[in-house]
Amino acid sequence: MPFKNTTTRYGAVSRFLHWSVFLLFVCQYVGASIMTHLARDKTLFGLSQGDYYNWHKSFGLILLELALLRLLWRKTTPLPDWAPTLSEAERTISHRNETLLYWCMFLLPISGYLFVMAGGFGVKLFGVYDLLNPIGKQETLATLALVVHIVVSYAAVVFIAWHVGLGLKHHLFDRDGFLNRMLPFSRQ
Repeated sequence: MPFKNTTTRYGAVSRFLHWSVFLLFVCQYVGASIMTHLARDKTLFGLSQGDYYNWHKSFGLILLELALLRLLWRKTTPLPDWAPTLSEAERTISHRNETLLYWCMFLLPISGYLFVMAGGFGVKLFGVYDLLNPIGKQETLATLALVVHIVVSYAAVVFIAWHVGLGLKHHLFDRDGFLNRMLPFSRQ
């Protein structure tokens, strides 16, 4: 598999960044569901609610770094040509959807960080290291950041569903090998 993108396929770096972000998003959604439903005095898989919150915050910061790397790679590396089987409408919607997904990749961790710092909750990075709080407690900012975080998280689900749905439609129903352009271990 080539390191960089070709005119017909995504390269190893693009694929790594794409799937890393996807897997971390899945972990974030599962972790968020657990942390918001787990009672404070209970544990699940040996982790308390506080542990899940700290892991969620820590992975959020990793996601922000990956999103930045992904955006830089995308801006400095040519993308493959549009798949020839995409209609003009699918291209237009996909372009807008991908732009919105990038916004989500940045807004979710930034709003989460602002919420926990302005809310005075802080971040204990992977349960080991307390990050400094450069913001200080600010209730209004914390509330606004939480609202943005929640709204954008639901919007991200919609954008991801479109992204996955389009890929599956082309791959499974149109049988055009569309997903082979991005699947991590595909050799076509």
